Amino acid sequence: MSRDRVMLNFGDVMEGRGRDNNFLIIRLLAATAVVVGHSFALSYQECLSCTDPGLALGMPVPVHSLGVEVFFMVSGLLIAASGEKNSARDFYLARALRILPGLLVCLLLMAFVLGPVVTSLPLAEYFSQRQVYRYVYSPLLVFKDAQFMLPGVGFTPRLYGASVNGSLWTIPLEARMYVVLGMLVLVAKVCRWPMTALTLAALGIALGLHTLHPAFAGYPFKLVVCFLAGSAFYSCRAVIPYSGWLLLACVALFLLAKGGRFEVFAFAVLTMYGTLYAAYSPPLKLPPYVQDYSYGIYLYAFPIQQVLAVAMPSAGPYWLMLAAVPASWLAGYVSWELVEKPALAMKKRFSRARTRQQLA
Repeated sequence: MSRDRVMLNFGDVMEGRGRDNNFLIIRLLAATAVVVGHSFALSYQECLSCTDPGLALGMPVPVHSLGVEVFFMVSGLLIAASGEKNSARDFYLARALRILPGLLVCLLLMAFVLGPVVTSLPLAEYFSQRQVYRYVYSPLLVFKDAQFMLPGVGFTPRLYGASVNGSLWTIPLEARMYVVLGMLVLVAKVCRWPMTALTLAALGIALGLHTLHPAFAGYPFKLVVCFLAGSAFYSCRAVIPYSGWLLLACVALFLLAKGGRFEVFAFAVLTMYGTLYAAYSPPLKLPPYVQDYSYGIYLYAFPIQQVLAVAMPSAGPYWLMLAAVPASWLAGYVSWELVEKPALAMKKRFSRARTRQQLA
């Protein structure tokens, strides 16, 4: 059989495309989906007649949950690729420089700029509270959860009205997954075990716990499964067909499963395959000045929406969405230009310093 008739697999497509892919636009869309979905929970007044776009389209998850799940799936795949290609030192350095500087600046701005402006407490009392300082350092410690509230700070009468930045709960969770994946990569390299077997075993254990054990049935652990599914997908890329027919089969599987106990699972399979199929479809060219603002959008959208909700108490979720999306993109742009891009440039300096040290 000629090579043209052989079905392409993801390994072939990834190798052929390299960095010429659609991951940037996928991350930007996922971040925007989180802003859109949160608008329904963060508007000053609840809109009983408003429907989340994801649920309106027949998805089993709201649109902001879909955005976060796509983030974790894509992250699992890209981080697995990074772990395979880099040393442990370079792997963790790259992850730290990508996550920590932007997060630290955001936390400092929330605790020492937004908090003092919004708090109902006298400033001396506000700054005397340990809660202010825990807010800054807790998410940076990986194995501690993010803190959502600051002393005397409240925005709206809604369920999440006192939360300064409810989106931050996923950041320590993703950092923990970096540690887990880094350990899997290290075991694979030291013991010379196949990475495919390790990622599939980790995914199988996580999926079993999420499905069968009540303690792991909640949404946070679903993101662990999403991340490991992305990692396993990368490890198995040489045997997973890149096929529009298989994508249609995933759609059919989801439609057949709708309303049943496997609906969420079938939708997760469709989300995973559809996202990565789109990632390696013919690239959609964005203007050259558009960079990866997705992390900054994600970091700042929630507090921006809280402030806008207070400023527009009569506006419903659609007006909040209309104002919050461009404002969050602007914050993402500023974060990228002033914090994230300069931090990522430090990786090259460390690499050059290491090269000079080895040559000395």
